[in-house]
Amino acid sequence: MNFDIIIFATALYALTTETIEDSFVLIIYQITFGKKTVIYGLVFASITVASILAVLVIYGIPNIEAYSEYVVKGSGIFLIGLGGYWVIRFLLVKTGTLKEESEESELKQKSITKSFAPFMMVFVELLEILAILIPFVLTNHIIETSLSVVVSIGISVVLMFVIGGRLRSKFENKLSQVKMFAGMALILSGVIIILHVK
Repeated sequence: MNFDIIIFATALYALTTETIEDSFVLIIYQITFGKKTVIYGLVFASITVASILAVLVIYGIPNIEAYSEYVVKGSGIFLIGLGGYWVIRFLLVKTGTLKEESEESELKQKSITKSFAPFMMVFVELLEILAILIPFVLTNHIIETSLSVVVSIGISVVLMFVIGGRLRSKFENKLSQVKMFAGMALILSGVIIILHVK
């Protein structure tokens, strides 16, 4: 199978944007919930998503290959919808209709959800990455996807080590701006997945 540069570029763009955004979001969650709670949430959410992916690869993909076209389109629509949500949320915050960090502040005040909220929030972040990966894996673009995963993780880790600590204080109350940029990337990625991934 030939190496598809458009698939590679799309996966690299989507995954790099998402991993960088996730790193910045984790900084914001650390400010809101505390470092220890977020680390626990990240570990448990990662295990959960990895288990979902393993089940999909071992049991699910052989059964859904016949419906791969619908799964790919569904994933693209999901990414467009999610990206649209974050762009709209940013606009609502900018116009003053919605208060910044309202969801996180409410969750932080409830003691029952204080330890569960970071898990759910990180889980959603990882589901976005899963939604990006599934169409490429399902359509047998394994080389392009694997290469883009390695490069995107490398870029995001380097950026976080270089600038993450210095920007920590500047990210407070900036979740909607960070998510807006990721939202635009999700929309573009979803459109390319729908139009090009086969």
